[in-house]
Amino acid sequence: MERMDHTQSMKEITFKEKRATTRMGYLPIGGGGLNAGYDTVDAVANICSTAGNLGMKYGKDYFWAYAGGDEEGDEAITLMVRDEKYETFLHLTLQNEHRIKHTQNGDAVLVKLSK
Repeated sequence: MERMDHTQSMKEITFKEKRATTRMGYLPIGGGGLNAGYDTVDAVANICSTAGNLGMKYGKDYFWAYAGGDEEGDEAITLMVRDEKYETFLHLTLQNEHRIKHTQNGDAVLVKLSK
């Protein structure tokens, strides 16, 4: 059975990372390079959760493409979406009302819940 390549019909959409998370990028403990990227992971989780709440299916309607800088040099999360309308839905629906703090011993604590 031949696999069909659907990537040509996907559209790239980008979100500023700070729109999707306020989490620190590292834990306030040692760890070097392995202690990094928590803000990126939290932003991807929030964006993908928002997409799922809109009824979008991961791996069908969208997928996370990469994290990197946007045109202004800010950290950004990029998704590939099947339909252009998803860009508007996601940008309008995305909320960042939760707050995660890190304790001095490295634990993560949810200090403010999303509505």
